Amino acid sequence: MLHVANGDHALSVLRAAGVPGEVIAWSDVLDQGPVRGEPGTAAFRELRADWLAANGAGELEQVSAQLEQWDAALRAPAAETVLWFEADLTCQLALLHHLVLIEASAVVTREPVPEQKDFAALLDTRKRYDRAQARRAWEAVAAPDPRGLQALDVAGLPPQMGPALRRLIEELPEVGSGLSRTERTVLEEEGSFPRVQAREPVPWITDLFFARVVTELHEAGMFDEPARSECLAGRLDYRTRATDRWVSGVLLSGSSCFRRDGSRIVPP
Repeated sequence: MLHVANGDHALSVLRAAGVPGEVIAWSDVLDQGPVRGEPGTAAFRELRADWLAANGAGELEQVSAQLEQWDAALRAPAAETVLWFEADLTCQLALLHHLVLIEASAVVTREPVPEQKDFAALLDTRKRYDRAQARRAWEAVAAPDPRGLQALDVAGLPPQMGPALRRLIEELPEVGSGLSRTERTVLEEEGSFPRVQAREPVPWITDLFFARVVTELHEAGMFDEPARSECLAGRLDYRTRATDRWVSGVLLSGSSCFRRDGSRIVPP
């Protein structure tokens, strides 16, 4: 039996818990940067490595080798592969990637895997999910047009997938302010990481992701008044000042880009 954890902390906890078989980690952060193309391919890893290396994850050669190593470990022959993931956006995108790439069952926990106590009981809850539906969901996530996400049927996938993908849509900029949900919350909470995290029903924002958002807002002068108040009121468009960024398969470049009006996605 092969167990796949999302991150080194979960890896060490699962190993210490004595789950039967081998335990590995796969730790790419698919909630950040471009997500386009077929999981497990050299082209997909190259796309990810270029972005990760450019955003502080390490030297390109090192990052590329790590991504290739993770994929090789994920595809290792096993009588059964069990994916251990949580309900947050980061985990659900990784889980979707794995369900497309390999035949596996999954344990999905509401609370972080390292905080669990009875791993034997959790292992008994593992389920298999519809891989064809996982592929359709992946194609919607990786598409340059995000409108397919709105109409996506997530039946046959973990129940946590729907809320996670709706949260992904909220990373598109708003009509008017040009702010993602995260960017708006950071401005409203004046750059307080604990307060921003407290407003997430299922926390997923890492300190590194948060720091990048804060830096980009700061460099655009968005913490200064009256820019901050004007933007929060929808009278100043952050996208006219913001750098390019990705929301999975969607490249946001300048102010003419996909946005959201409430739960509705608005094309450029």
